[in-house]
Amino acid sequence: MKRTQIYLDEEIYKYLKEESKKTGKSISELIREKLKKEINQNKENLLKTIRETAGIWSYQTEDVEEFVRSIRRGERVDNL
Repeated sequence: MKRTQIYLDEEIYKYLKEESKKTGKSISELIREKLKKEINQNKENLLKTIRETAGIWSYQTEDVEEFVRSIRRGERVDNL
């Protein structure tokens, strides 16, 4: 575990201090828990997006690489 120092505004500090008293956990522990929860939610959202888009190209018969090359060779559309 690495040690770090952060600055909290008064409102956040008061909230964490109250939570600390209610739960018996240190402010540091509460911060770690909340950060882990946020990181895990972000991972879940990413995995959900990946699952939703997996196979999205499967209905195409065209080779993906050739399709990208054709777009790059084609005329560019400016100012839609």
